[in-house]
Amino acid sequence: MTPINPNDLRSLPDVGDATVRWLRAVGIETVAELRRIGPAEAYGRVAFRFGSAANRNLLYALAMGLQGRKYNSASDAEKRRLCEEAGIEYPTRRGRRRPRAE
Repeated sequence: MTPINPNDLRSLPDVGDATVRWLRAVGIETVAELRRIGPAEAYGRVAFRFGSAANRNLLYALAMGLQGRKYNSASDAEKRRLCEEAGIEYPTRRGRRRPRAE
């Protein structure tokens, strides 16, 4: 695993040029700033500015990246919590049955 450089957003796993441009456009220049603001707030700023171009995977990539993890390593519980923090709906998967309330 490559160490995270607090000054370089590209040092985060799954954060590439497009994400860096988006973050910089909303005033987030470094990993240290992203940590301070938090992934949910950063996602919200990007989504507000760039609309549907920013999807849930961006939220997961920012949060997991700050932990040195790949975006797709997030558990369902982590994804649900992140969506709640960001104020967006957590999708239910088709074909999956929800437990019935008793």
